[in-house]
Amino acid sequence: MTDDNLITTEDAAEERAPEQAEASAAAQEAGQAASVPDTGVTGPQEVVAVSSSEESSAAESQEPADAEGGSTEPVAEEPVAPSAEPEPSMETAADYASSFPRLSEGDVVRGVVVHIDREGVLVDVGAKSEGLVRSSELSRDATAQAESVVSVGDEIDVYVMEADSQDGRLLLSKKRADFEKAWERVLEAKEQGKTITAMVTERVKGGLVVDLGIRGFVPASHVGTGSLKTNLDKYVGQSIPLKVIEVDKDRRKVVLSNKLAADEDRQTRKAETIASLEVGQQRRGVVR
Repeated sequence: MTDDNLITTEDAAEERAPEQAEASAAAQEAGQAASVPDTGVTGPQEVVAVSSSEESSAAESQEPADAEGGSTEPVAEEPVAPSAEPEPSMETAADYASSFPRLSEGDVVRGVVVHIDREGVLVDVGAKSEGLVRSSELSRDATAQAESVVSVGDEIDVYVMEADSQDGRLLLSKKRADFEKAWERVLEAKEQGKTITAMVTERVKGGLVVDLGIRGFVPASHVGTGSLKTNLDKYVGQSIPLKVIEVDKDRRKVVLSNKLAADEDRQTRKAETIASLEVGQQRRGVVR
């Protein structure tokens, strides 16, 4: 190869070098343009940097992918069993108990007979359970049958013997209630001067015994007109009017007078008769 040819080749290479450089630069620009997404905005663009905290927040807001398959479907929740009904609290039980009347030994209350059997009588007095009146506590007559003393549906007064016995029962007594009511009646008659009526049960030495629900005594001097010649036997089995002249509950003593009651009754009828008399009237009477 001649020197002329060599020079010509080198000159040609030098001439092509700028073209190659421009082509390489164009290729690089084309590659960069391909890696940047087209936003449709021409001209200079601002590049917004996203902080790592914002990236983590965005990641947390996304639902976790399935560990194996990368699925983002929500996990089905397990069914929740219905909760059991709450047991009654101590306060509720206390409120329930306090809704019933508080009964104490010695109280006299009114109730309704709900059942009768050989053991006795069940009485509803408004407590948590019915009270029991045993047969021996129904009447002073130990031989009396329960059915002859009370009937189902009767309202009766009962005395609280035990509010909570060893077997958990409310024990009542009609006999004791009648006894307490009898004393109240006698005391009231004494205080207010009332006349009461009682049955004569027997003649005893010195007078008569009467049944007031409690035992009462009428001295012979206070029977009828008070004459010692009065036949006391004829009063047995009769109901007679009486005035209370002495009461001692501690000693269970009641003294009465038929004479005072009869005198008061006689004076009352006499006053009524005199008040009804008019001039010219004709009346029939008995010569004494």
